[in-house]
Amino acid sequence: MKRTLITLLSIISVAKSAVIISTGGIIRKIDPTGNPTINPVINPIRPTSISSEEVVETSESEDKKEDSIITWDAEEEDIYDFYDAPNWDFSESDLKELDRDSAITSILTITDAKILEDSPSYSNIEIGNGFSVTLKSTDFTFQNNNGFTGVKDDDGVYSTLNITEGSSMDAMFSAIGLRINVDSTSSLTLRGAGDSINSQTERSIVNLSPNARLTLNSVKEFSEQGNDIYLNGVSFSQNPSILKFNGTTGTAIPEAHLILLSAISTIFLLSQRRRR
Repeated sequence: MKRTLITLLSIISVAKSAVIISTGGIIRKIDPTGNPTINPVINPIRPTSISSEEVVETSESEDKKEDSIITWDAEEEDIYDFYDAPNWDFSESDLKELDRDSAITSILTITDAKILEDSPSYSNIEIGNGFSVTLKSTDFTFQNNNGFTGVKDDDGVYSTLNITEGSSMDAMFSAIGLRINVDSTSSLTLRGAGDSINSQTERSIVNLSPNARLTLNSVKEFSEQGNDIYLNGVSFSQNPSILKFNGTTGTAIPEAHLILLSAISTIFLLSQRRRR
């Protein structure tokens, strides 16, 4: 018993800077920002976790001249047209408006807003490869069968949506190579039935920080799309215990619980090996 306790304390000490999991009978220590080749079949490109204090650094486009920062500048509480130029501050960009028929090739930040996007179904808002949209203290709802998507080009580069600082987003789906990062104060609802985290064209993922909330159409959807839902680099398929459910909402377990769960799992695996 004493040896087991010492082992547990040692593992918890190591796990403060990493997540320890077991896959295929092999003990693995995963640094969430480290080697992306660990478990390449399930997790070919490891998402990076984010906190409420720091948004994940998104990759920039290869053409630096295209990069520009555009911020939300609307005063009204309810804004229906995402593409309406007066709602944006273009002072740090060469653009004068967002093109409804083209992907976003800028870094967009929306702060302290409530947006009810009512564009026609399946028109979507496309984010270009390597670019991002960040919500800060913002509630964003797609009223029709819409959502943010990446762009179809099969190059393996993610487009990014960051949901941070108490924000919420309610959409029908995410699709086409979109990475959604949800921090510990925020929530994401994807209400579509049948692969609302849609990876049919290009893989899409949802990356949760501890205490982040994800709501899908049903609990079954979590199992079916578990390879695309992550907490600190561990997928729901790898370890369903990373989420605690209330109805169809899964809340990512706190970091302390994740460390303890990983440590207990590792001790159990070690004990099984000693019996062989």
